[in-house]
Amino acid sequence: MKSQDGRLACGDNLAPALPAGNTGLDFMPGVKGLRDLMFSRACAWGLAAAVLCVPAVAPAQEMAAAGVRAFTLPTSPPGLSPDCRSKRVAGDLFRRPLRTLSSAVRANRPVRVLAIGSSSTVGVGASSPSATYVAKLETTLEGTFKGLDFDVLGRGISGEEAQAAADRMKKEVEQAKPDLVVWQVGTNDAIRHVSIDSFKDCLRNTLAWLKERRIDAVLIDPQYGEALTKDEHYEKVVAAIAEIAREARVLLVDRFEAMRELHRVHGDRFYLTSDNLHMNDTGHRCMAEQLARSIVGGLLMADAEAAQPVFYP
Repeated sequence: MKSQDGRLACGDNLAPALPAGNTGLDFMPGVKGLRDLMFSRACAWGLAAAVLCVPAVAPAQEMAAAGVRAFTLPTSPPGLSPDCRSKRVAGDLFRRPLRTLSSAVRANRPVRVLAIGSSSTVGVGASSPSATYVAKLETTLEGTFKGLDFDVLGRGISGEEAQAAADRMKKEVEQAKPDLVVWQVGTNDAIRHVSIDSFKDCLRNTLAWLKERRIDAVLIDPQYGEALTKDEHYEKVVAAIAEIAREARVLLVDRFEAMRELHRVHGDRFYLTSDNLHMNDTGHRCMAEQLARSIVGGLLMADAEAAQPVFYP
């Protein structure tokens, strides 16, 4: 008999039955008959033991017939496009296991990601809805996890500060019921000189609230721009986000540093629009790639911790 996970139960009785009406060893005449019977029984039990101790692997056709969607787990995080690469890959220094996301993948069901933030999450600067980082993130994750559905919900409000996003977080989480929250935060707080202490308290409290509900979180810090960094407060906000990410042990996509390295090679116009603030199509695409890489890395870390890592041949 097979167990629910497709493995044969080692307690099953697969021994050959004796002829009906005679349970002794004298139904075969002579020594040769007894020897043959003992040999046949030994072979049968040996075969049974071999079958019982080898797990059955269901082919893709059987998985499909059973209504289970086969998908492929990547062996490593996806790479970046040549024009999005930098010496310091965003997120690589702040990797954290995404355990709730891993559980969702194990359940082999559509994965829900809530992206909350300000104008970058709205998609300001992108030439079309499909060019935003939110849309690009969904297609990149689905391209990485072949056969698995991702639903990335963009919930951005232009000009919003961290506290306003935190205030609506509860409602957004209740409605979306996400496995992962991506929080793009800090740009407007930096521009408006929000108190660093108040800003850190806001991040700290909101991340604790998500953790209590067993929802994974990823932080994205502000974009880099040469004009933006002329204000000392801007980089103080960036540093505060890194501090809280380390303290709360959450994954941080260091967009600021990645864009600063790209700026040294290409300048601001490579990834920013003419307002020197909002990302253009290249900026959105690079941000999506960096974010996807960090998310996949966090999922693989969580999967490696599990007793039985996800694997679909």
